[in-house]
Amino acid sequence: MDSLDHLFEKMMSLSAQDPREMTRILIGETSIAVDVMIYHGTLTDRQPLVIVNSLELPVPPSETFCEQMWRAGYQVVFFRRIGFGGAPGLPTALLTEREVKNGAAVTAEAALLKLLIETLDLKRAVLLGMGTSNPVCFRLSKLSPDVQFSIFANPLFNQAVWDIIRPPWLQSMMRQTVGSRSGLKIAVMGLKATLKRSPMMFYRQFAQKSPGDGDYIAANADDFHLASKLLQNISPDTVFYDLRMSLVEDTLLETDYFDEIDAVILAGEETTEDWRRHIRTEADRLSLPVTFAPSGDLFVPYASPESLLAILETNRAGAQPAIV
Repeated sequence: MDSLDHLFEKMMSLSAQDPREMTRILIGETSIAVDVMIYHGTLTDRQPLVIVNSLELPVPPSETFCEQMWRAGYQVVFFRRIGFGGAPGLPTALLTEREVKNGAAVTAEAALLKLLIETLDLKRAVLLGMGTSNPVCFRLSKLSPDVQFSIFANPLFNQAVWDIIRPPWLQSMMRQTVGSRSGLKIAVMGLKATLKRSPMMFYRQFAQKSPGDGDYIAANADDFHLASKLLQNISPDTVFYDLRMSLVEDTLLETDYFDEIDAVILAGEETTEDWRRHIRTEADRLSLPVTFAPSGDLFVPYASPESLLAILETNRAGAQPAIV
């Protein structure tokens, strides 16, 4: 089994012809570095589609997806969040229960990503938040004037999510992780052991509600093997922070929070009716349009790229999709 250092050496030695090569970039004048993928290596005049990773998949979307966006006039720029298997995470002092609960950690991360957008000089960016990254993306969409439009894919908002998490052992682990700091390290050790022992089985079980997610996993097995290796390096504190912000009520999300934000929710049909009902309720409360794609759940933009492009083209034409 490759060590993580050797894995990074292999990543950095990839040919310059690899269109999804990751580069470690210093943010502004700070000492903080983030791993970034700019599809085809150099920024062009295409509109940047900035994707921020969820906990379970800290790797860029497939080359097939990136190429489809490229042909439509969008250049995928993928940010691997700090602490998610690559560069070191947020300072430990920001990852205490108090600082996570009061929003200091998520606000700091959003501010760093705003500075990263400025460092890269990305203009008119479309922001695509994936799953557990959405609390950061909610804030980033308000902080950064360079974000023109935001798509929140499979956001958790304040929904009652426990009953839809599959398989049951994963639900138990996630409850343990966010409910008790004393059980946190044990839960993360179990997660890492499962990912190390049988990564593809883990991802197939994790995505068992959605045939579209399953197809995406099967077609991109190398990416999921890489994700499982990267997650061996994630700290329990980072897991706690990410799940706590996603699975426990985000008090910042008042009814008027998105009033000045041009944004839409993207969710998948391949989930439970209870989940669809909850997300519609939250979309109504927050006055956000929501589109349900025919395929996918956790990885809905990747499983239904045509639905994503329809949203992008509607926004490009100057009108948001209606709530459906």
